[in-house]
Amino acid sequence: MAYAFQIGTRQLRSKKGRTLSVITWIAITGVALGVSALLLVLSITTGFQREFRDKVVGVNAHVLVMKYGIDFEEYRDVIAHAQGYPEVAGAGPFLLKPMVVSKGDKVRGVLVKGVDPEGARSVLDLPGQLVAGSLDELRREGATPAEPPESVDTSSWAWLRKLSRNEPTPELDEPPPVVEGRVPAWGPSRPRDPDILDPEALNRLFEDESFELPDLDVPDDIALDPIEPSEAAASALGGIILGKDLAAELEAEVGDRVTLVSPTAAFGLTDVGAGRRTQTRELRVIGIFAAGFQEYDARLAYVDLYDAQPFYGQGDVVTGVELRLHDLEQARDVARRLERELGGPFHTLDWAELNENLFTALQIQKIALALVVATIIFVAAFNVIVTLIMVVLERRREIAILKAMGAPSRTIVGIFSLQGMVVGIVGTALGLALGAIGVLYLDRVRIALDPKVYLIDHLPVVTSPAEFAQAAVAALLICGLSTLAPSIWAARALPVEGLHKD
Repeated sequence: MAYAFQIGTRQLRSKKGRTLSVITWIAITGVALGVSALLLVLSITTGFQREFRDKVVGVNAHVLVMKYGIDFEEYRDVIAHAQGYPEVAGAGPFLLKPMVVSKGDKVRGVLVKGVDPEGARSVLDLPGQLVAGSLDELRREGATPAEPPESVDTSSWAWLRKLSRNEPTPELDEPPPVVEGRVPAWGPSRPRDPDILDPEALNRLFEDESFELPDLDVPDDIALDPIEPSEAAASALGGIILGKDLAAELEAEVGDRVTLVSPTAAFGLTDVGAGRRTQTRELRVIGIFAAGFQEYDARLAYVDLYDAQPFYGQGDVVTGVELRLHDLEQARDVARRLERELGGPFHTLDWAELNENLFTALQIQKIALALVVATIIFVAAFNVIVTLIMVVLERRREIAILKAMGAPSRTIVGIFSLQGMVVGIVGTALGLALGAIGVLYLDRVRIALDPKVYLIDHLPVVTSPAEFAQAAVAALLICGLSTLAPSIWAARALPVEGLHKD
C-alpha cells in the first residue's frame, strides 16, 4: 500500500489539472466552514444550558426535599439527617409564597422566598450575587419562629350550621345591644361618647395663645416625627433583599421601606366568622441582588424565614429543605437515596427535575441546530464525491494501466479514499482552528442580549474539548463515507475499457 499512498498524494500535488485543484480547495473550504459553524452552534447552545443551570441552582440549590401537605414541621430533623451525607455541602429550610410588594404608588407581584440567613450562605449563591447591602441584617434581633395557629372553640357555631342548612337564624336578625354612651354597630344616630373631647372646645383650646404643650420627657429612641423614624424603630423591622430589576421598578434602594402584602393570606378555622384577613408587614430593604437571570431579578425577593412564616399562617413550618452538594452531577443519586430513607410523605426533586421543561427544550434546540448546521458538512461531502468522480474520469487510463499491471481492487479503492480523507483531514483541521478562534472571540466580546427575551443579558459561550472532538469525528466520518462510492466505482472499471477509450 506504500505506492498507493505515493500515487494518491502525487495526484493531489499534480499541476496538470488546475480545475481539479480549485474544486479540491472548494471541498476543503466547505468542510472547514461546516466544522467551524458546528463548533460555534454547539458552544453557544451548551453555554445557554450551562448559564441557565448555574442561575437555577444558584436560587434553588441542587436538591429539594419537600413534604406532601402544609405541615412540614420536622424540617430541622431532615436537615440534620441530610447533613450526615458526605456529598452534602450545606442545607437550609425555605418557604415560598406569592405576594405583593409596594413602595409608594409602585406595586409589583413577587415570589417571596423565606430563608434562614446561615443556611442561605451555605446553600445559595445569594452572598455572591449581592450588588448592594449584605445578609447580616436579614434576621432582626429577637426574631423567633411563628407560633402555631390557635385552636378554635366550635361550640358556638350553631348559627353557621343553620346557615349551611338554610335554616332561619333569629340570633342574627336581632339588633345588637346598645350600651349607654357608646356607639352601636349600626343605627341612624348615636349618643356622643363622653370620653371624646368636644371639637368646638378643642378649637377654642388651640386658639388660646396662652396655651402651651407640656414638656414631655420622651426617650431618645422614640421618634416624634412619624415621617422620620428613629434608628431603633428602623432596626426593629425585618429585612428584605430585592432583585436588581425589581428594585429599579419600585425605585427602592438599601435603607428604604417597602410593604409586603399577602393577597392569599392564611384562611384557617380561626378566620371563620371574621372574614378573610389580608396580612401586611413593613420591611426594610437591606440588600439588592443580581442573579443574572431576568425572571429572578424582576420577580424574586428574599426575607427571613421567621418573617415569612406568619404569612403562611401555619406556625413553624416550611415549604421544603434545599441541599447544596459538592458535585452537582450527584444530585439525582443523592435525591433518590434520601427519598428512600425518609420515606412516608417526603419526596425529593433534583435541579434537573425541577426545571425539566426548560432543559428539555434547550436540549431539543441544541440537537436541532446541530443537525441543521451539519448539513454544511454534508454539502462539503458532496463536493468530495464530485471531486473524486472527476479524478476517476480524468485518470481512467492510469487506473486501467494499474489494473493491467495486477494492482488489486483494494489498492485502487485505497488511492481514491486517501484523496478524500486528505480533503476531510485538512478541512477538519482548518474548521477546528476557525471554530476555536470564533469561540474565543465571542467569549471575549460578550455580545449583549435583551434579558426580557433571552432571560440572560449576554451571549454565553462554553468551550468544550469533548464537543470539539465530536465535531472532528463527525466531519471525518462523513468525508470518509463519501469516498466509498467513487472509489468502488473506480475499482470496478475494466482495464480494457480504459485503454480502449484512450
